[in-house]
Amino acid sequence: MEVSLKTAIIWTFAVSLSGIMSALICGVTLKSKYSRVFTLSVYGIFYIIGFVISFLLYYINISNDFGGIVIMSALIWAACLILSVGHWSSKWFVAIMATLISNVSTFFICGPTLSFITETSDPYNINTISVFISLKVVMFALLFVLYKIRLRDTVRSLIETLGGKMGGYLPVAVASFFGFYIINVITNNMGIIPSDVTRSQIDQIITLPGNFEMRYVFIALYGVISLIFVFEFWQIFSSVFWSSRALKTEAELNVAKQIQQDMLPCIFPAFPDQTDFDIYANMRSVKEVGGDFYDFFLIDESTLAVAIADVSDKGVPAALFMVITKTLIKNNAISGKSPKEVFETVNNMLCENNEAGMFVTAFLGYLDLRSGKFTYVNAGHNAPLLRSGDSDPTERRFDWLNVTPGFVLAGMEDMFYKTHEVTLRPGDELFLYTDGVTEAVNRENKLFGSPRLLETANAYLNLPLKEFTVSIKREIDKFADGAEQADDITMLVLRYKSA
Repeated sequence: MEVSLKTAIIWTFAVSLSGIMSALICGVTLKSKYSRVFTLSVYGIFYIIGFVISFLLYYINISNDFGGIVIMSALIWAACLILSVGHWSSKWFVAIMATLISNVSTFFICGPTLSFITETSDPYNINTISVFISLKVVMFALLFVLYKIRLRDTVRSLIETLGGKMGGYLPVAVASFFGFYIINVITNNMGIIPSDVTRSQIDQIITLPGNFEMRYVFIALYGVISLIFVFEFWQIFSSVFWSSRALKTEAELNVAKQIQQDMLPCIFPAFPDQTDFDIYANMRSVKEVGGDFYDFFLIDESTLAVAIADVSDKGVPAALFMVITKTLIKNNAISGKSPKEVFETVNNMLCENNEAGMFVTAFLGYLDLRSGKFTYVNAGHNAPLLRSGDSDPTERRFDWLNVTPGFVLAGMEDMFYKTHEVTLRPGDELFLYTDGVTEAVNRENKLFGSPRLLETANAYLNLPLKEFTVSIKREIDKFADGAEQADDITMLVLRYKSA
């Protein structure tokens, strides 16, 4: 289709407005490496290059959108890569999505304006192009304001959450862009009326039986195609959004996990200057954070407190309740209260405002390092194992510690807890654990169980404490045979050395 020089220039300007819109979106989304003047200058140079190429192609064939869409978009992508800060994949993603937004919105108003609103046989007349430009400027202004207010900060947050690396989302974005270009070419060929067709012929061509005009079919077609691309863009954006949310949540949970681990004594030997006892403990959560905890600390120079507990839930709620419980137990123990008094006080404090209905099984004991007397209370927790009996420490074997399980913490106010005592001799060991050990399941849904735990503990006598817990965990994993861990697994072992 032959066009005048003036028409080619005006049409090139109309189409190249998409490049300006794309550059603006890139500019407000990504941080520039350089000054504003230099950045605008470079974008301007790339725009002029795209304008000249597009003009030459349109002057030869005004229906050829290769220059106006693909080349101009590619130049904006290149300028964005050069001028913006960040990983190359995030810059590419923003640039491609910016050009896709600009061109899809152009597509939405281009076809009806040029091919169906015009009353002449030439869709590229000056009046029609002027209307197209006016509509495009208004639409771009609205889109840009909406993007800057509602979407820009979200896109920035997504990029930051993903660490700027968005290469996994680029293939879909690139495919969407070139898919749009192909559909644009097809609809151009379908919708543009040749210049040598008369008005009477136009009426025959665009009128269907029943006086239903074909133009409405094409308007509907443009609308449907535009909605498809809007939906696809939203799907791409949603995919990135939810992926970034998942990564952000994972990162936050990793931080929470690290904080939780740092709250537990995790440096061993824990008391390198103490020669009268040895202690080791570890915890493995079924989720990023867990409800189990252990603790040990010196109340005074001759009294060691050891505690282990299991909150009724898992994950973040259990971890929060765990932090509260651990803090309350330690604070009350350090204040000079007996194990019985600690549990009775903590129980009432946990019952206050416990709308979630959570509870804690717990075991707390004080070891007198001078006499070996171990005073303890149990709030519904698993009975520990005690290695004692024979005068020869190497011959002593584990058996269940005599303890009456009291009521759980946070279950009911004003509960009373019974105090128990046992005297440890040098070489005696106390093994505390949570029900994640005995309730570990295998592929046949069978429990590891208390009898198997007792047998396993006695199979690894005389090992260093760390190796002892590692061996038990290894036996649990062997028993599970690949079955998913169902609960947090926590173990603490204490060896009394001398009176």
